[in-house]
Amino acid sequence: MFAFEGGSPVQRLRGAHAARRRPSEVVRDALLETPGRLGALLARPWVFWTAIGVFVALGVLFAVILKYPVVDGDGHVPYPGTIAPDEHRHIANILYYAQRPVTAGPVLHHIAPSDLAMGEMLRFPSYVYYYVMSFAVKPIINLGLPYSYIVVALRLVNVVVGAIGLIVTRRLLRTMGLSEAVAVLTVIMLIGTGRYVWQSSAVSYDAPSMTLFLCTLLYSARFLREPSWGSLAKAVVLSGWTVLFKYTFIPFAVVAIVVAVVLGLRRHGWHSLSTPLRGFVDAVRTRAVRTALWSVSFVLVAALVVERLGVNLVMYRAFNPDCSALHTHAQCMRFSIYARNFQATRSHELAQANGQSSSVPDLLEFAGRWATTYFQSVFFYRDRNSTWSVQPAVIVLGALVVVAAVVLTSAMVRSLFRTRALVWAVTVAGVYTVAMFVFNLRTLLTLDNEYAFSGRYMLPVLPLVYALLIVAALGAWRRLRNRWRTVLVVPVLLLGLVVVLLFSTPFAFFTYANSPDWYTNSALDLLPHWMTGVDDVVVPSAVQQ
Repeated sequence: MFAFEGGSPVQRLRGAHAARRRPSEVVRDALLETPGRLGALLARPWVFWTAIGVFVALGVLFAVILKYPVVDGDGHVPYPGTIAPDEHRHIANILYYAQRPVTAGPVLHHIAPSDLAMGEMLRFPSYVYYYVMSFAVKPIINLGLPYSYIVVALRLVNVVVGAIGLIVTRRLLRTMGLSEAVAVLTVIMLIGTGRYVWQSSAVSYDAPSMTLFLCTLLYSARFLREPSWGSLAKAVVLSGWTVLFKYTFIPFAVVAIVVAVVLGLRRHGWHSLSTPLRGFVDAVRTRAVRTALWSVSFVLVAALVVERLGVNLVMYRAFNPDCSALHTHAQCMRFSIYARNFQATRSHELAQANGQSSSVPDLLEFAGRWATTYFQSVFFYRDRNSTWSVQPAVIVLGALVVVAAVVLTSAMVRSLFRTRALVWAVTVAGVYTVAMFVFNLRTLLTLDNEYAFSGRYMLPVLPLVYALLIVAALGAWRRLRNRWRTVLVVPVLLLGLVVVLLFSTPFAFFTYANSPDWYTNSALDLLPHWMTGVDDVVVPSAVQQ
């Protein structure tokens, strides 16, 4: 389903007069065959695994060369020196857990006021990542290895997690009924998306939570295709782990599962499901070990969700309690995000009291700025605080590509609702995108600032967005006559090549990362200056080796 075009138009042209074809006919046939040949190439197993190898190579490269913050687990969390978003706080939290004895467990009962510089940790719902990763750090600390080994090791673990996410993406799209070529092309586009690679090369819970979310989508899609209690239970278990790694996935995991259940049962009916007890007994008989592992995982994740999210909701009326609900305001001011939000809220309220509050932004203007910021920060290593700008010609090309994608999707919207799996994908991606837009707009209205204004937050649904765009493009291509296909195939391929050269991961990074602030000292010593844009400089002897 939704495969690339094959050679059927060409086959009709061939026949008894094939030997007498004109050169123009040969060229036309070759052009018409190009999409089919590309699709056949993408469907070959070695292409997918080669793409995974390229991702791992890029991930290892960025894990080693990207500058990192020097922090500890005792409240010393300086932001300067970090390139990856919030990496300083993630590393500090992992080191804090790594210094605790194994018997202490993951639940904290007391933290020193000075430790609040690392964030509110007592009831923070996304703590599981820190606790799990601390076990990778303990042996490094015990061996007395340099601090740089800790950071690189943590980054490399996330590279592996990112590779698993790509494998899950392929399985998800195949489960949805898309062709192997579409699935592999989506994976290649993700690898070419800089933010996915860079986020997977940093110390952050974003990569593992995204991979767990993709696993949740995978089992939701399996239930949609063939309803079973097993698929539903696995989706629920994985959604539990997803929200424990990053609690903001709660509404989106619920939407993915609920919509899959509704669409799946609407097609197959309740009679397609056996009783839960019978399904469990059958699973124990046929897959005893696997069922036992899933059962243990269910019990464990249920206990952790109740202890953290359930208790938070009952006691503090929020999944993530405000720092001031657990500590004094003065103590919480050590936490940079709390202090930032407090100052922004105070300034906003004072401006309102004095009649100087900023006017309500124009919705269309905000939408344009939102789309531009998200697009640039998905493909380029920048955020709202970046002082450098993307080259104007690249911005124009990007704007044209976005407009073309929107027009194409609008024109072929019917092709995105041809199956229940595609309806489910559109719903999940649409709800997520709208939620991010509303969240950013609400933040601007209440804090007069564009916090959390970054394309990295779109990564969890980006595989679905890419796949839907490919489906729309293939639908449009099929509707074209052979004459138009012959005319357009070369310009389209050339445009794709230009986009790859300007927007793909390595080009989008090294074109703009041309100062020592981007790299570790070792990277500046080893990488050629034509790649880093940095001539031979004398760097201070620091812990970044």
